Amino acid sequence: MSITYSAGHGARHGVVAFLRDVAAAVSEGLELVSRYKALETKTDRELSAIGLTREDLPRVAVHGWKKR
Repeated sequence: MSITYSAGHGARHGVVAFLRDVAAAVSEGLELVSRYKALETKTDRELSAIGLTREDLPRVAVHGWKKR
């Protein structure tokens, strides 16, 4: 008796799902970079006006900003 593995629909679905997850992760990373860069271009005075400091930028880029 032998057991064979068929790399059919299930395997293709797994690869497609993996590639979709990778694409989503890359997209999310690019969005984080975009948010960070948008904040990074502001002056300290502009950041202060919205209640932020330079030290807040990584947190705000990742988690969003809620006015205090």
